Amino acid sequence: MDQIAIVILAAGNSKRMGQSKQLLPWKNSTLLGSVIENACLVEAVEVFVVLGAYTNEIREKIDLSRANILINENWQQGLGSSIALATAEINKKYPDINAVLFVLADQPFISSHHLNTIIALHKKEKEAIIISRKEDYRGVPVLFPAKFFSELLTLSNDEGAKQIINRNKSEVREVITQDNIADIDTFESYTELYKVNSNSNVS
Repeated sequence: MDQIAIVILAAGNSKRMGQSKQLLPWKNSTLLGSVIENACLVEAVEVFVVLGAYTNEIREKIDLSRANILINENWQQGLGSSIALATAEINKKYPDINAVLFVLADQPFISSHHLNTIIALHKKEKEAIIISRKEDYRGVPVLFPAKFFSELLTLSNDEGAKQIINRNKSEVREVITQDNIADIDTFESYTELYKVNSNSNVS
Protein backbone atom coordinates (compact mmCIF):
# COMPACT_ATOMS: atom_id res chain seq x y z
CA MET A 1 0.00 0.00 0.00
CA ASP A 2 1.42 3.35 -1.07
CA GLN A 3 0.91 5.72 1.86
CA ILE A 4 1.87 9.38 1.80
CA ALA A 5 1.96 12.06 4.48
CA ILE A 6 1.62 15.79 3.95
CA VAL A 7 3.69 17.93 6.31
CA ILE A 8 2.82 21.64 6.58
CA LEU A 9 5.80 23.62 7.83
CA ALA A 10 4.45 26.41 10.05
CA ALA A 11 6.96 26.81 12.91
CA GLY A 12 8.64 30.08 11.94
CA ASN A 13 8.31 33.36 13.79
CA SER A 14 7.78 35.54 10.69
CA LYS A 15 10.62 37.87 11.72
CA ARG A 16 10.27 40.02 8.59
CA MET A 17 6.53 40.29 9.19
CA GLY A 18 6.71 41.28 12.84
CA GLN A 19 3.67 39.14 13.70
CA SER A 20 2.32 35.64 13.16
CA LYS A 21 1.71 35.36 9.44
CA GLN A 22 0.10 31.97 10.05
CA LEU A 23 -2.86 33.84 11.57
CA LEU A 24 -3.30 36.53 8.91
CA PRO A 25 -6.80 36.50 7.37
CA TRP A 26 -7.13 34.57 4.11
CA LYS A 27 -10.36 33.69 2.33
CA ASN A 28 -12.78 32.65 5.10
CA SER A 29 -9.95 31.50 7.35
CA THR A 30 -6.28 32.30 7.98
CA LEU A 31 -3.16 31.62 5.95
CA LEU A 32 -2.41 28.43 7.88
CA GLY A 33 -6.07 27.43 8.15
CA SER A 34 -6.47 27.75 4.39
CA VAL A 35 -3.37 25.61 3.71
CA ILE A 36 -4.65 22.94 6.14
CA GLU A 37 -8.06 22.90 4.45
CA ASN A 38 -6.36 22.49 1.09
CA ALA A 39 -4.13 19.66 2.35
CA CYS A 40 -7.16 17.77 3.63
CA LEU A 41 -8.52 17.65 0.06
CA VAL A 42 -5.43 15.74 -1.12
CA GLU A 43 -5.09 11.98 -1.47
CA ALA A 44 -2.84 11.52 1.53
CA VAL A 45 -3.12 9.27 4.57
CA GLU A 46 -2.04 11.72 7.24
CA VAL A 47 -1.68 15.49 7.49
CA PHE A 48 0.89 16.90 9.92
CA VAL A 49 1.44 20.51 10.96
CA VAL A 50 4.73 21.54 12.54
CA LEU A 51 4.31 24.48 14.93
CA GLY A 52 6.92 26.39 16.91
CA ALA A 53 6.67 30.12 17.41
CA TYR A 54 3.11 31.33 18.19
CA THR A 55 1.99 27.76 19.03
CA ASN A 56 -0.47 28.86 21.72
CA GLU A 57 -2.05 31.61 19.60
CA ILE A 58 -2.41 29.26 16.64
CA ARG A 59 -4.04 26.55 18.75
CA GLU A 60 -6.51 29.10 20.10
CA LYS A 61 -7.53 30.52 16.73
CA ILE A 62 -7.26 27.71 14.15
CA ASP A 63 -9.13 24.42 13.94
CA LEU A 64 -6.33 21.84 14.00
CA SER A 65 -8.58 18.84 14.61
CA ARG A 66 -7.95 17.26 11.18
CA ALA A 67 -4.17 17.33 11.49
CA ASN A 68 -1.48 15.74 13.61
CA ILE A 69 0.29 18.53 15.48
CA LEU A 70 4.03 18.44 16.08
CA ILE A 71 5.82 21.07 18.19
CA ASN A 72 9.32 22.10 17.17
CA GLU A 73 10.94 23.46 20.32
CA ASN A 74 14.02 24.31 18.23
CA TRP A 75 12.17 26.32 15.59
CA GLN A 76 14.83 29.06 15.80
CA GLN A 77 17.21 26.66 14.02
CA GLY A 78 15.20 27.06 10.84
CA LEU A 79 13.16 25.08 8.36
CA GLY A 80 15.51 22.11 8.33
CA SER A 81 14.84 21.38 12.00
CA SER A 82 11.09 21.17 11.33
CA ILE A 83 11.67 18.82 8.40
CA ALA A 84 13.88 16.59 10.56
CA LEU A 85 11.36 16.59 13.42
CA ALA A 86 8.44 15.58 11.20
CA THR A 87 10.48 12.92 9.42
CA ALA A 88 11.57 11.42 12.75
CA GLU A 89 7.98 11.28 14.00
CA ILE A 90 6.74 9.63 10.81
CA ASN A 91 9.68 7.23 10.69
CA LYS A 92 9.05 6.13 14.27
CA LYS A 93 5.27 5.98 14.51
CA TYR A 94 4.00 5.55 10.94
CA PRO A 95 6.02 2.73 9.36
CA ASP A 96 3.56 2.32 6.48
CA ILE A 97 4.17 5.85 5.20
CA ASN A 98 6.71 5.67 2.39
CA ALA A 99 6.76 9.27 1.15
CA VAL A 100 6.37 12.75 2.62
CA LEU A 101 5.09 15.80 0.76
CA PHE A 102 6.32 19.03 2.37
CA VAL A 103 4.20 22.17 2.02
CA LEU A 104 4.84 25.70 3.29
CA ALA A 105 2.26 27.50 5.42
CA ASP A 106 2.85 30.74 3.49
CA GLN A 107 2.15 29.57 -0.08
CA PRO A 108 -1.64 29.95 -0.03
CA PHE A 109 -2.17 29.74 -3.79
CA ILE A 110 -0.84 26.18 -4.11
CA SER A 111 -3.84 24.08 -5.09
CA SER A 112 -4.89 20.59 -4.05
CA HIS A 113 -4.80 19.77 -7.78
CA HIS A 114 -1.06 20.51 -7.90
CA LEU A 115 -0.41 18.43 -4.77
CA ASN A 116 -2.40 15.54 -6.22
CA THR A 117 -0.38 15.81 -9.45
CA ILE A 118 2.83 15.42 -7.44
CA ILE A 119 1.39 12.35 -5.72
CA ALA A 120 0.27 10.87 -9.04
CA LEU A 121 3.82 11.18 -10.40
CA HIS A 122 5.19 9.60 -7.22
CA LYS A 123 3.02 6.56 -7.82
CA LYS A 124 4.75 6.13 -11.19
CA GLU A 125 8.26 7.03 -9.98
CA LYS A 126 8.36 5.82 -6.40
CA GLU A 127 12.07 6.44 -5.82
CA ALA A 128 12.23 10.02 -7.17
CA ILE A 129 12.32 13.34 -5.36
CA ILE A 130 9.53 15.42 -6.89
CA ILE A 131 9.73 19.21 -6.83
CA SER A 132 7.45 21.99 -8.03
CA ARG A 133 8.45 24.15 -10.97
CA LYS A 134 7.16 27.40 -12.39
CA GLU A 135 9.35 29.32 -14.82
CA ASP A 136 12.68 29.77 -12.98
CA TYR A 137 11.30 28.61 -9.63
CA ARG A 138 12.11 25.08 -8.46
CA GLY A 139 11.23 24.08 -4.93
CA VAL A 140 8.46 23.50 -2.44
CA PRO A 141 6.01 21.76 -2.45
CA VAL A 142 8.44 18.83 -2.63
CA LEU A 143 7.97 15.10 -2.12
CA PHE A 144 10.63 12.79 -0.72
CA PRO A 145 10.32 8.99 -0.83
CA ALA A 146 11.39 6.95 2.19
CA LYS A 147 14.87 6.23 0.89
CA PHE A 148 15.75 9.87 1.62
CA PHE A 149 14.34 9.91 5.17
CA SER A 150 17.79 9.25 6.69
CA GLU A 151 19.12 12.38 4.98
CA LEU A 152 16.10 14.46 6.02
CA LEU A 153 16.74 13.47 9.64
CA THR A 154 20.12 15.26 9.58
CA LEU A 155 18.77 18.69 8.61
CA SER A 156 18.99 21.55 11.07
CA ASN A 157 19.50 24.87 9.30
CA ASP A 158 17.28 27.29 7.40
CA GLU A 159 18.26 25.92 4.01
CA GLY A 160 15.61 23.24 4.34
CA ALA A 161 16.20 20.27 2.04
CA LYS A 162 17.91 22.14 -0.81
CA GLN A 163 21.23 20.39 -0.23
CA ILE A 164 19.60 16.96 -0.49
CA ILE A 165 17.96 17.93 -3.78
CA ASN A 166 21.25 19.33 -5.11
CA ARG A 167 23.15 16.16 -4.13
CA ASN A 168 20.67 13.93 -5.92
CA LYS A 169 19.88 15.84 -9.12
CA SER A 170 19.67 12.69 -11.23
CA GLU A 171 16.81 11.48 -9.03
CA VAL A 172 14.79 14.69 -9.13
CA ARG A 173 11.62 15.03 -11.19
CA GLU A 174 9.60 18.21 -11.71
CA VAL A 175 5.89 18.93 -11.77
CA ILE A 176 5.10 22.18 -13.56
CA THR A 177 2.39 24.22 -11.90
CA GLN A 178 0.26 27.13 -13.08
CA ASP A 179 -0.41 28.09 -9.45
CA ASN A 180 0.99 31.29 -8.01
CA ILE A 181 4.02 30.00 -6.07
CA ALA A 182 4.59 33.29 -4.21
CA ASP A 183 5.27 32.98 -0.51
CA ILE A 184 4.43 35.67 2.00
CA ASP A 185 7.43 37.09 3.87
CA THR A 186 6.46 40.72 4.53
CA PHE A 187 3.25 42.54 5.35
CA GLU A 188 3.57 44.35 2.02
CA SER A 189 3.68 41.06 0.10
CA TYR A 190 0.70 39.80 2.13
CA THR A 191 -1.32 42.94 1.32
CA GLU A 192 -0.53 42.64 -2.39
CA LEU A 193 -1.36 38.93 -2.58
CA TYR A 194 -4.50 39.39 -0.49
CA LYS A 195 -5.72 41.87 -3.14
CA VAL A 196 -4.88 39.38 -5.90
CA ASN A 197 -6.82 36.68 -4.11
CA SER A 198 -9.81 38.95 -3.47
CA ASN A 199 -9.92 40.06 -7.11
CA SER A 200 -9.72 36.46 -8.37
CA ASN A 201 -12.64 35.49 -6.12
CA VAL A 202 -14.75 38.33 -7.51
CA SER A 203 -14.12 37.57 -11.17
